[in-house]
Amino acid sequence: MRAPLCLLLLVAHAVDMLALNRRKKQVGTGLGGNCTGCVICSEENGCSTCQQRLFLLIRREGIRQFGKCVHDCPPGYFGIRGQEVNRCKRCGATCESCFSQDFCIRCKRCFYLHKGKCLPTCPPGTSAHQHTRECQDRSTGQKKGRKDRRPRKDRPLDRRLDVRPHPPGPQP
Repeated sequence: MRAPLCLLLLVAHAVDMLALNRRKKQVGTGLGGNCTGCVICSEENGCSTCQQRLFLLIRREGIRQFGKCVHDCPPGYFGIRGQEVNRCKRCGATCESCFSQDFCIRCKRCFYLHKGKCLPTCPPGTSAHQHTRECQDRSTGQKKGRKDRRPRKDRPLDRRLDVRPHPPGPQP
């Protein structure tokens, strides 16, 4: 009597383990919806390791963190490639978009971009451009490196060459 009961319990346990194993495989291969691109994934925390070319983006919700594999890091993050894992890392607190932790591309409201940094005010010798939120060189009113493209009063607007024959001698 004991042998059939033990055998029945063993079979029931094996069926239960098989169902649990199928659920884990489904989550680990991305069929569960949250683990696309994952190598290692759990139902509780999402991805912890991504396929080779993907970035691991970790989002925090309260005390919980959840990993997701992405092709490109979202706005407010930048990608770091490593030997073992590629990660998305958050930009600095004043950056809306960045190239690295130390180089902003676009600043959040109330900050102005100057040489890759987001500042509350533009440094001396520069002025704030309200539309782009960038500090510009005050002497030209343009960003450094750009030339003023407006025609000057002393420059003729018609730049065609005068190819008419002129008499020899001094010209007026």
